[in-house]
Amino acid sequence: MKLRISSISYSLCALYLSLLSLQSSADEVVKASANGGINWSQGVVYAVGYGTAKPDASPAQKRILSRRAAIVDAQRNLLEMTKGVRINSILKTDQAMNQSRETATRVEGLIKGAQVTKQHYQNEVATVTMAMPIAGKFLEAVYSEQTAAEALADNVVQNPRQKHFRIIREPLAPITGMITDSLNTSTGVLLDFLFTKANAAGVIVVRDEEEAKAYKKLLEWMNSGDTESVQDMLTTAISNYEQNNQFSGLLIDASNVTNFELATVPKIRDDEGNIIYPSKNTSYDNIVKKRGVTYDFDLEDAIKNQRVATSPFIIRALSTYKNLDSDLIISSGDAKKISQSSSTLQAMNQAGVLIVVAL
Repeated sequence: MKLRISSISYSLCALYLSLLSLQSSADEVVKASANGGINWSQGVVYAVGYGTAKPDASPAQKRILSRRAAIVDAQRNLLEMTKGVRINSILKTDQAMNQSRETATRVEGLIKGAQVTKQHYQNEVATVTMAMPIAGKFLEAVYSEQTAAEALADNVVQNPRQKHFRIIREPLAPITGMITDSLNTSTGVLLDFLFTKANAAGVIVVRDEEEAKAYKKLLEWMNSGDTESVQDMLTTAISNYEQNNQFSGLLIDASNVTNFELATVPKIRDDEGNIIYPSKNTSYDNIVKKRGVTYDFDLEDAIKNQRVATSPFIIRALSTYKNLDSDLIISSGDAKKISQSSSTLQAMNQAGVLIVVAL
């Protein structure tokens, strides 16, 4: 895979960004060839076509006929560019088209409906640029809800917290009945969550405001008893929740991962192989409408990107996962921090993910 930095001047990007003019000072992540390319920052596939007319045609006819020929050429090149769009580590567009005639027909129809975004006529040669957004109908065609569900099937690593259940629950067992009797039913349910979700290191995850309030109430009651270790656990959990609850998206710095292959919906895993993103909680509609992620070359520019601005949760990717070059690994510690931040989880599961890459 060859990447280049390019300041795209084509109006194709403007067409699919609410018809606003593209005035980006940042270089964009573009995979280009002689006949077109994929702008991964904007999520656009584009292609160039050329056409001429018969020599005996009138000047007016030559202009019209050469443009038609250029459009046909551009459509053919755009189809080839589109076939090269990678969806994830195991699926490219051409594979999806080969597996399903319906998918192939839908993609070919979208190519025919692609828009002319730039045209030029000189010396009786017409040059036409055509473009198609990856998000929307195209991604829906090649990445159906069933395909998205099947992509999670390899998440076979069992949740490591389960094996720690007895270690955590037994020291607290003597007070379980006391707490359940003293607090209301909802807190009893919360305690079940507390006992089963805590891991061997004593880390408790607070997932939303209701849990934070319930834990605070629980702490107030426990202050009258001899339960210091549990108090410390809950105090730490509440503090982590309140400090990490205002993030606007997930920003992954993969600039040091040299073999990462750009994909529309890459997977993010922890260092034990568990899939963090996309998960069963990720909105399929947002994946289709926004694409799974977007890309940038510069960390400072990425922070300002509307997908994750204004206060993204920033982590570093460690490597790719096994032989799946579009699967990024983050540390289990970072994965745990993500799980503790409800705002990060919410933004992430609405496709609020940006990845910084390097040449």
